[in-house]
Amino acid sequence: MNGTENTLVNPKSKSLYFLQQCRFWIPNVVAPIIFIIGLFGNVMTIIVLTRKRMSGSTNTYLTALAVSDLLYLIFYMTLSLEHHMSDTKYILYWKYWRFAVWFADATVAISTWLTVSFTLERYIAVCHPLKGKVVCTEARARKVIGFVVMFCLISTVTTPFEWNTQININPETNKTTVIQYSSLGKNKTYKTIFYWFSGITFVFIPLILLGTLNYLLINAVRISQQKRKNLTEGNSRKNYKEKQENKITTALVAVVFLFLFCQGPSAITLILSIFYNPEEGTDGYNIVHGVGNIFNLLLAVNAAFNFLLYCAMSDKYRQTMYRTFCPSLAINHQRANTFSSNASYRSSMHR
Repeated sequence: MNGTENTLVNPKSKSLYFLQQCRFWIPNVVAPIIFIIGLFGNVMTIIVLTRKRMSGSTNTYLTALAVSDLLYLIFYMTLSLEHHMSDTKYILYWKYWRFAVWFADATVAISTWLTVSFTLERYIAVCHPLKGKVVCTEARARKVIGFVVMFCLISTVTTPFEWNTQININPETNKTTVIQYSSLGKNKTYKTIFYWFSGITFVFIPLILLGTLNYLLINAVRISQQKRKNLTEGNSRKNYKEKQENKITTALVAVVFLFLFCQGPSAITLILSIFYNPEEGTDGYNIVHGVGNIFNLLLAVNAAFNFLLYCAMSDKYRQTMYRTFCPSLAINHQRANTFSSNASYRSSMHR
């Protein structure tokens, strides 16, 4: 947040060297690569999932998740430029910076609760199919998405007011500071209440729900696979339908596991920041902010790579992607799938 030089100077300590390395390699090298991949992947996902043949409540949630991830990547990429913006001529950037932090936090929160929402919906569809036909609709999904977006934006609306944009030059060190904590940002009562609220609302409750629901979903898929092995020859079509449903469930479980792996570390640091906030220039400050750069990168990885899971685990997603972007490949892919399905059906008839 303070203006710092981007060139690597001789550090006074290993912790400072670690922080400098993180601030150099992550925003200058790694983040742009992640951003380009995520930009391509999320735009492609939005296009694919909004095709008519992909309509459905689950894909409505996944489309909203792709939009949220795309927005997060944009804000993350612009925020990563902060260490290039120490000059006073970039005052407009720092005015934008406060709101970019808000929207970045809000989109992470939105992605969190969208993940919980489609996991809960999948649990209802798989474990309570009769109720799922009534509850799991596109109209309801759109209402849930709207509520999640509004709730997360309102819950984080105080974020830009934690900072003031003001140019200060230290005459002794000639160091320029453009952004600093406001009276609200320094208020210990506010910080304690806000961080505990964020920790409970966007960390503890989602983690408990995701852990429980995914355990139940994985167990349901395992039972379904066991039942499918025992199906009679006359149920081959039902067998195929259940297999496709299990693929969808497995893909969503994989999305959740990627989410937990990438979001977990940042969630932990959010809680720790309530109890531990070292002063600038100390080893603790250098380590916390260096690790924070790495954990923020993991959030970007999560936002960028969901589409790879869809490609790897969803036949329908791949087919629609081929039809949309490479029609010639779609024909070959469909023929291969048809041959595979027929062969599977014939083999089941001759067991």
